[in-house]
Amino acid sequence: MGAQLQLQGASIVLRGHFNPAIFHPSWFASHNLIRSQEAESADVQIVHPDTAVFRAEWLQVTVMRDRFQALTAQEAYYEPLRDIVVGVLGLVNHTPLQSMGLNRDFHFRVESLEARNNLGYRLVPRQDWDPVLKDPGMTRLIVKGKRPDEFRGYVQVEVAPSTLVEPGVYIQVNDHYELADGTAAEARAHDAVQILGKAWNESTQRGLEIAKAIAELRGPK
Repeated sequence: MGAQLQLQGASIVLRGHFNPAIFHPSWFASHNLIRSQEAESADVQIVHPDTAVFRAEWLQVTVMRDRFQALTAQEAYYEPLRDIVVGVLGLVNHTPLQSMGLNRDFHFRVESLEARNNLGYRLVPRQDWDPVLKDPGMTRLIVKGKRPDEFRGYVQVEVAPSTLVEPGVYIQVNDHYELADGTAAEARAHDAVQILGKAWNESTQRGLEIAKAIAELRGPK
């Protein structure tokens, strides 16, 4: 039995300058981004000039002055997640943005602790570390590669032991997009919306394919 996908999620992260105080569930509902019932039942942890955090059924939103994140752990809501962020970008298109990340998170169960360790040795060959460390083992690996399309940015992959599945492996794929320097805020928001419309499905699928390919690796060749 190979690695079995147990948990997964998707998130969209915007880097820029935000006013966290406006991002209350009622604001989302007033602009028809979530249902009124979802806003009323939302778990609001904090809405403050520096930070806003709430959960509403399938959605979690976290906003700081330099970062907006919307995420879901339910695959059925990946497209609604994208649509909410598109709606937010249309409403705050005056906000200067620097970049956007389309992220996928995965937790795979593996056959045994030995299998998880062997995956670590495949990604970080033990023989290279034995001369300098006693009993080396991978705790967190990050690898960055060039984008496979016309957009500016990169694709970054993180691999680590899972904290939610035991024995398990956590894999995050960060599909990072740099937005045009020196352009008006409205143009950057428009570019982000265009990326979400054109690349979202491909990005979510690419993340899954990358994660599966890594999780299914075996011990050192």
